[in-house]
Amino acid sequence: MIGTTPIVSILCVLAAAISPTAAPAQTTPAAPALPTISDDEIWNHFAKWAAELKPLPPGHDKNERNIILYYRDALVTEGVDKEEAIRRARRMNALRRGSVERERIFWNGSFKLGTGPAGPLRLLEEAIRKVKPGRSLDAGMGGGRNTIYLAANGWDSHGYDMSEEAITAAQAGAKEAGVAIATVLAEHAKFDFGDSQWDLILCSYCGMSPTDLHWSGVILKALKPGGLAIFQEFVATRPDWTKLSDTWKAFHILRLEDEDPGYIDTDWNPSLTNRTIMVVARKE
Repeated sequence: MIGTTPIVSILCVLAAAISPTAAPAQTTPAAPALPTISDDEIWNHFAKWAAELKPLPPGHDKNERNIILYYRDALVTEGVDKEEAIRRARRMNALRRGSVERERIFWNGSFKLGTGPAGPLRLLEEAIRKVKPGRSLDAGMGGGRNTIYLAANGWDSHGYDMSEEAITAAQAGAKEAGVAIATVLAEHAKFDFGDSQWDLILCSYCGMSPTDLHWSGVILKALKPGGLAIFQEFVATRPDWTKLSDTWKAFHILRLEDEDPGYIDTDWNPSLTNRTIMVVARKE
C-alpha cells in the first residue's frame, strides 16, 4: 500500500496510458501553403490588368500611391491572400525590368493612373530662373509636367517617351494648360538627339544615369553652345565623386549634389533606400 491506493491500481492506470488503443494526442494542423504561380503567369496577369485600366482625366493626381500598390490591392479584391498579393506585386516590379516592352506596359498602366507629381521639378525651376527661353528637350518626359512647365514659361518645348499613355497624358495636360508642346514616341536609344539643336536638355527620373559617360557625350553634342543639361535621378549607391566629375568635365558644372535617401521629398514617392543625384551643367 502507498497511502490508501493499491499498487495494482496505479499499474493499471499506467498501462492504459501507454496502450496502443488509447486516444491519440490532439495536434494543430499545419497552415496551408500560400498558392503561388509562375513568373510568366504573374506577368501575363499584370499585363492584362494594366491593358484594361481606364485612363484618369488630365490633372488627376494619384501620386500618393503608385501602380504597384494599386495592383496589389486589385489582387486582394480578386481573392488573393494579402501576403501572396504583396509577393506577386513585388515580383511583377522586378519582372518588368526584363525588357523594353515590359517597361512600356508597366509605364502605360502607370500613366493611365496619373502617376508622378503634378508640379515641375524644383531643380528645373531654380536652374532656368534667369535663363532666356529657347528650344528645350525633356528626355523620357513621362506625363509631361516639366515639358508643360517649360512651354508655359516661353520655351519651344519638346519631349519624348517610350509610353503611348505618357504621350497622351502630356498632350492632354498641355491642352488643359493652354500651351503647345511637341512630343515623340521613342526610346532613349532610338531618339535622335541631333547636333547643336537644344538650349536645354532635361533628364528627370527617366532612367538615364548622370554617371554614364555615354549620355553626357550625347548631350554635349546635342546642346547648342551655352546650353544647359539638367539631371535628377535616383542611384542605388553613393557615386564616386571623381568619376562623376570626370563624366561632366567637358561642361561647366553649375551644380552637383548627392542627397541622402529620403532627403528629396518633393518629387515622386520619396525613396528611403536610393540616393538622389542632381546635376546642372552648361556647354561652354
